[in-house]
Amino acid sequence: MRAPRAVVLLAGLALCVLGAAPAPPSPEVAARARSRELARRGSWSHEDVLGLLALQLVDPERFVADAAFRREVIARLPRSLDPAAPAGLRDALLLELNQVRGFDFAASDAVERAWGAIPRRGAERQTAYDPKGQRFDADVEGRLAASVYSLPSFFFDLPAADAFLTAVRAASPGRTLIVLADSPLKERLEPRARALGLRLLDTHGRAYSPWPRDPFTLVHTVHAQGGGVRVLVRPNLQTGREEDAHLGPELVRSLPEDLDRAWGKATWTQAPVPFHNGQVLLTRDAAWLTLHALEPRILAILGLDRVPVASFATPEGIDRYLAAADQAAAELAALYGRPIRFVHPLPRAGSGDLASRSALLRRLGGGAGYDLDSILTILPVVPAGKGRLAALVADVAAGRDLLAQLSPGDWDALRRGYGLEPAGAQLATALAAAQRTPAMDGLGSFLDLTAEHLRSQGYEVRRLPLLAVPVLLLHDRAGLTHSEFLITWNNVVVENRKQEIHAEGFASLIPAGDRIARDAFAALGVRLDLFPPLVRSVILNGGYRCASNHLRAP
Repeated sequence: MRAPRAVVLLAGLALCVLGAAPAPPSPEVAARARSRELARRGSWSHEDVLGLLALQLVDPERFVADAAFRREVIARLPRSLDPAAPAGLRDALLLELNQVRGFDFAASDAVERAWGAIPRRGAERQTAYDPKGQRFDADVEGRLAASVYSLPSFFFDLPAADAFLTAVRAASPGRTLIVLADSPLKERLEPRARALGLRLLDTHGRAYSPWPRDPFTLVHTVHAQGGGVRVLVRPNLQTGREEDAHLGPELVRSLPEDLDRAWGKATWTQAPVPFHNGQVLLTRDAAWLTLHALEPRILAILGLDRVPVASFATPEGIDRYLAAADQAAAELAALYGRPIRFVHPLPRAGSGDLASRSALLRRLGGGAGYDLDSILTILPVVPAGKGRLAALVADVAAGRDLLAQLSPGDWDALRRGYGLEPAGAQLATALAAAQRTPAMDGLGSFLDLTAEHLRSQGYEVRRLPLLAVPVLLLHDRAGLTHSEFLITWNNVVVENRKQEIHAEGFASLIPAGDRIARDAFAALGVRLDLFPPLVRSVILNGGYRCASNHLRAP
């Protein structure tokens, strides 16, 4: 029976007077209700996830454009997901949220912890830099207790990641293998992770590179309360890889509880000076590097934006540049806790006349732009010779000789492995020409100089082939802006296992080259394990050492 019209009007009036008309729910309440609805339903589409995210951001376009509005929304985000929401829905949301411009690492730190996606906030474990009790492991000593890899799905598919990780596990059954991966690859890897004993850490879509070597170092600390692991993050950003500044804190905040306990409640801190781990090789007594590794800091000291090549025509210009290099080297020596030594001679005052000093600087210029770990490997001599070390130095001439001797099977493996074209004689001609450019001639001269210098320092020196491959020879070169990539047998990690020395790296996809490398390592008493390469990483000039970071046993 319909109520009389007067009753309806009075009821409406009473609601207005008493303020009882239902107010719209707050954005976080509405988003939480929607997440609860999806959870009850038990399934959701990509469109459902995007719709829920739009509710959480209130006004997505304004979120991106308006910093004050963004701060307000981020403060509400921790309360915008129902606490009982399934992990799958939560992770799908985070995968999208971490792609939104303006949602930075600090915001993700708060939201991911509030939503239960990480066991702790990275901000909780940040400490002030303190060099006391800090120890960097030498690259030639100790057993590898843990290895850290970054495998984003936009770089690698499941077959590539599976083949690589399976080989690493076979070579080192007892090592802890930690893999940072975004949700799409992590989900596909999980069955293999259980079989291989991998520890998968979800990065929830943050745009990390596949090269964890450069942006942070794992160091041991000793203090009054005991010891632990510190993740030392470099302060210098690398163009195009700015997000990697957060890769170290990501590791700390995502470590499973058992690993965190084993690592003494890992902390992270930022180093006081710039560094690049691809540009330094640590022995017990020295940190070896090139003049080029110091270039960014030298330019900062001199207040310049480019190397003052013209000034090298005068003794004063050379001396001024080397003085800045000495200052930069002293800063790194304090960081690494050992003196800096150069893998090549320097044109010091008194080392010759101006012409010879300038000529040496020009020759050193041939090594600019290359990471040291891609062209030099330092190894202990086995059987142990009272701390005696050997150096394997890359060799452009040996690379040319290798190409000239490849069998048809080697050529086919090389072409298919990297997706090169054309085939046959045209490919051989193009690659041979790529080894005889002015840049490769300059690099070859620099490497010969390095080999001579290390031999004079008492190192046993052997040579390994080095090849340059033009990017124009790749069948698929979409998105690539660099001109060439290196195929090198130097970019390896060395491990001492109960007085047996092992090295591990990527296979080159050139069987003849791999045999040469294994023989060179074996001649020094070192076993070389070569894993199926992460080809996309190699094409982007990231060898195995670049693609890994390691914690050595205390």
